[in-house]
Amino acid sequence: MKRTIIGLFSVIIASNVVWGWLYLNKVNEQPNHSSSNIANKAVQMYELNGTGDMWDVSDYKIIITPNQIQRGHASLTFKGDPRSISDSNYYKLDIQEKDPEGNYSKMLSHVATSHDGPITILNNDNLKNIGYVTSDYAYDELKKDRQNYASTFLRVTWNDNDGKLHSEDIYLTIENEIMLE
Repeated sequence: MKRTIIGLFSVIIASNVVWGWLYLNKVNEQPNHSSSNIANKAVQMYELNGTGDMWDVSDYKIIITPNQIQRGHASLTFKGDPRSISDSNYYKLDIQEKDPEGNYSKMLSHVATSHDGPITILNNDNLKNIGYVTSDYAYDELKKDRQNYASTFLRVTWNDNDGKLHSEDIYLTIENEIMLE
């Protein structure tokens, strides 16, 4: 009887040691993303706006899900005289954002050009939605946080009716943010 009790206690102790070891290894395998809020949230959305001298940007969105990120859907408004660019044959949009090391990286780009006539920059379709890009996480994406997204800017480059090239950087600020867990 004593042997049976000692045997049962040995089995219980061995079982606890094995289960404890498995539990500790499972906890240690959990990814550590303490520098980022992305891993802790199911979905994050930032809506950014910005004002420049000649252009305004509204409703630029950054949507972060557990396995993808989408950027874009902004609207542009030209604040100058529409007749000054009615015969323009070139414009380019570049959206850049700071990476975790503090360097700017291009996130989205759109170019329109024409050699046979104007491209009608002010066409509602061109300005209502500048386009978007959806991708899996790029290198170091999980290290980004709100500050990286808040440092986004849009560079608009265009030529006027006389062919003179203009460029403006519009720095965006986060106006709304939504976090769904």
